[in-house]
Amino acid sequence: MRISKEKAAANRDEVVVAAARLFRARGLDGVGVDAVAEAAGLTHGAVYSHFKSKNALAAQAVRQALHQSMREWLSLTEGPSATDAFEKLLKTYVSRSHRDHPEAGCSVAAIGADANRGDDDLREVFRDGVTQFIEVLAAVSPDATEVDRRRTAILRAAAMVGALVMSRAAAADKALSDEILAVVRRRLIDVGVGGPLAG
Repeated sequence: MRISKEKAAANRDEVVVAAARLFRARGLDGVGVDAVAEAAGLTHGAVYSHFKSKNALAAQAVRQALHQSMREWLSLTEGPSATDAFEKLLKTYVSRSHRDHPEAGCSVAAIGADANRGDDDLREVFRDGVTQFIEVLAAVSPDATEVDRRRTAILRAAAMVGALVMSRAAAADKALSDEILAVVRRRLIDVGVGGPLAG
């Protein structure tokens, strides 16, 4: 029985959302199409009716997840001063909640290491995500020039992503994992108050 265009579109969206969560939780190599189909409540064949390959699905799923993150980052930086906006974003991003729920968080921190092993489409999706994160952070940088704002944003982005990756890697030692998050948060706030990060 044929399904309507609306139902087909809804099925595709469910596949993308399920894949985005699973890939962030388990890594790109840790998830097969069967697992995505099961999570979306569809058959293996139904997934392939929307995507010609796992790589194509991964690129779309990561794109969707990064767009979701971008919306969240922007909502956190609306309204307050640049310093307040950065601190709000920092405390949300470099947090226990984000560390403990990679399936709902930033794809760069969760599976960014997989980007270089992906195809051209996937690498481009990750490049766009990194670029967007830098742009959000540059918009809330305290520096006077565009060049310095970008440098500060890159340093902040690298420290924030690195803090999440390290804290997850140290998960067997909760105290160490928490310490990594706390130190990076505190130091980024202190350095930001003390002057530009760019050197």
